[in-house]
Amino acid sequence: MAKKNIIDILLKTIGDVQNQNRNDPNTRTADANVFDLLKDKLRDLDNKNRSNRAAKGKSPNSILDLIRKEIEGVKNQNKQDPNVKTAPKSVFKDILRSVEEKPRKQAAKGIENIINEYRLDVSRVPSKVLKQMQKQYLADKKVFDQKYAQAIHDYVRKMK
Repeated sequence: MAKKNIIDILLKTIGDVQNQNRNDPNTRTADANVFDLLKDKLRDLDNKNRSNRAAKGKSPNSILDLIRKEIEGVKNQNKQDPNVKTAPKSVFKDILRSVEEKPRKQAAKGIENIINEYRLDVSRVPSKVLKQMQKQYLADKKVFDQKYAQAIHDYVRKMK
């Protein structure tokens, strides 16, 4: 259920980015086909990928990784398509920024929780250092989550 919400939010974001791009006089307007292709690729991403990976016995991937991969695929396809003008980099950058927003917020909140729980005085810690810690926290959390997803995946496969 949550994954569908992520996709729905992203589809809305793509529409918002399309409107921003269309209304920005300082940026070349991207071809509508680029946005349509993005929406098409993402609409059935969750169901298609889950069933394919389970059928092949492959490890689970996070929905955010799958979304990033699809966006990058559309970006590359757009570059190579001679019939559609290449969209400005800002289009894909804005959409990817939206995908990265939730994990960034989670990392910031995670570090904040650690600081509060351990009653750490970070008043003299430069913000740059805290941002690096958040980045490392996010990377560590991704590895941790992947291990548990793999363990659950393996258990479910054994139960079949």
